[in-house]
Amino acid sequence: MSVSSVPENVRRRGLMLASVSTFLAWALEYYDFLIYFSLIPYISDLFFPKSAPMTALLYTLLVFSVGYFARPLGAIFFGHIGDKYGRRNALLGDALTMAVATVVIASLPTYAQIGIWAPILLTIFRFVQGFGYGGEAGGGVVWALEFASPKWRGLVNGVLNSSMSVASLLATGLLLLVSMYYPLGTIGWRILFMSGAVVVIVGLIIRFAAPESILWVRKKEEQRLVKIPLATAVRRYWFSLLLVILINLGLTFVFYAGYGFVTTFTKLLSSYLPELKKAFVQLTYLPLMLGSIGGIIGNTFGGYLTDIFGRRRMLIIPTAILLISIYPLYLALTTLSIPIMALSLALMYFIFTLSATVQTAYFSEIFPTEVRWSGIGFGWNVNAAIGSLAPTFALILYENLRGSMSPVTAAALAPSIVVMVGAAMTIIGASIGPETVRKPLE
Repeated sequence: MSVSSVPENVRRRGLMLASVSTFLAWALEYYDFLIYFSLIPYISDLFFPKSAPMTALLYTLLVFSVGYFARPLGAIFFGHIGDKYGRRNALLGDALTMAVATVVIASLPTYAQIGIWAPILLTIFRFVQGFGYGGEAGGGVVWALEFASPKWRGLVNGVLNSSMSVASLLATGLLLLVSMYYPLGTIGWRILFMSGAVVVIVGLIIRFAAPESILWVRKKEEQRLVKIPLATAVRRYWFSLLLVILINLGLTFVFYAGYGFVTTFTKLLSSYLPELKKAFVQLTYLPLMLGSIGGIIGNTFGGYLTDIFGRRRMLIIPTAILLISIYPLYLALTTLSIPIMALSLALMYFIFTLSATVQTAYFSEIFPTEVRWSGIGFGWNVNAAIGSLAPTFALILYENLRGSMSPVTAAALAPSIVVMVGAAMTIIGASIGPETVRKPLE
């Protein structure tokens, strides 16, 4: 059963519902990521002792990474369900897990209220949240793309990936709005986390009305489902897994050490630039909000271009451009001019998303239906666990560089080096992989 052989109304309904619910679930993932990173100065004060600020900042980054180390486990669990028992069933389960964990995090007491239990509980529910994300990352796009026509698969994929940039716009916009009326260090942070839960709950409701993947149903009818999908993916499709690791881990490093490090970067600079310390919110979150517009354009445009020029070319060229431009883009943030900072972040995000939007379509095309979710999900989420340490690597690198150069220069150079390493990995992976544009997903 090919996508084209399914009645058009069934295919369109499945594509619409799967895409909308996945868009919302992915939006929560990136919304949560950006809110957490944007609130790092406040979370470190709320959940850790204030006596050692740098140590508290480092612990806050490590708790963030805990959620990502849970993701491979979630990918194995939900990937197995998705490949063996159906895409829809697994996605209902991971969305529910994400929603519950997010609500609990928004309700947690602080260190001042319960002491050491505050960071312990935060760590536990970040783990649970990451377990749910592990099912969503890879699985949602598999479900949606299995309804899409090969002709427009890249564009559909690009629109889905634009949820990352829409979440960035929403997160920074809400953060600025909430900060105008509520202190971020008291009730404001709770409002922001709870807002993300609402998004995934809406997506969960939509999933109840959506149909099962037509390609998965066909495999089940033909009795071609495998007993242990991940084992089959590792044994028979190890090269595809290698490509996922190289390309996705590289792009994960690029994102988390690039755009995702900006709030930590401005926090570091505020110790040396008094004008930044006085207007931290405006000089950090307003440029981030405006910069996210570049990501929305890049994701959608990149998805369109990959259907024309192919997957490999769109993975390699923008990533190479970012490799050589990341340091100047970071230096531009030290000007403390909102227009220049916003333009720098928009360019950084635009160039990154031109490549990043391609990867999920590419990965879907290098695995067969019976192991697609397990293969993509496991490789993607192992990368997420390692890649989430990129900001920590950048922070440690900064600590080692600032003694031999200006602290401002060190703060720009440290994340740039991590981004360059990630970009090189992606370029290598895409260079050795096959071209798959318009390849059938059967």
